[in-house]
Amino acid sequence: MKKTTLIIVLFIASIASIHAQQNKAETLLNRVSEKMSSFKNMYIKFNYTLVNKEVDMEQQASGSVYTQGDKYNLSFMDNIFLYDAQNTYIILTEDEEINVVDGNSDEEMLNPTKLLFFYKEGFTYELAEKKNVKGNSIQFIKLIPIDSNSEASYFVIGINTNTNIIDSIKEVGNNSTETTFSIEEFKANQDISENLFIFDESKYKALNYTINK
Repeated sequence: MKKTTLIIVLFIASIASIHAQQNKAETLLNRVSEKMSSFKNMYIKFNYTLVNKEVDMEQQASGSVYTQGDKYNLSFMDNIFLYDAQNTYIILTEDEEINVVDGNSDEEMLNPTKLLFFYKEGFTYELAEKKNVKGNSIQFIKLIPIDSNSEASYFVIGINTNTNIIDSIKEVGNNSTETTFSIEEFKANQDISENLFIFDESKYKALNYTINK
């Protein structure tokens, strides 16, 4: 009887500990959401890595993005992705071609406004390890999709606990592919030009770009 009681007590304690960890992770994510949503605009310089060891594939790139509300201007892999709150302009510099998409991009990995806040719903949370990264205290949180059909096995978000700003986002896919965005530079509430979020059609016509609407 005593052994059974001990097992029950340990089980209850384990469940309580899991709930406490989930609550702590959710509280930290809410702080990040509130902090980053309060900014008038943001500038982010980042590194991107895609790795799949099973097929011996590795890809690296860097990029930068300005955001203001839902609008963004993203430079990535020598291309520009511009959203002006009405249309998305995908500017392919090597091909000298521009594709105009009505509305915002549905691709989270190419949509900064979704990428930075995607975690707000559809996941269960687990506190992971805490590390010192480049002199900053980074708490990692594991996000597991509720949707069993999700292409992602899980995500890991690194949060700078001193600033309540996202430091990194890693997606681990069901196909063993790991995609990581690491923030190298972050600035908020800068004095930036509204022209950053306006597509200058005449500029690209003068450069003989093909514009597909």
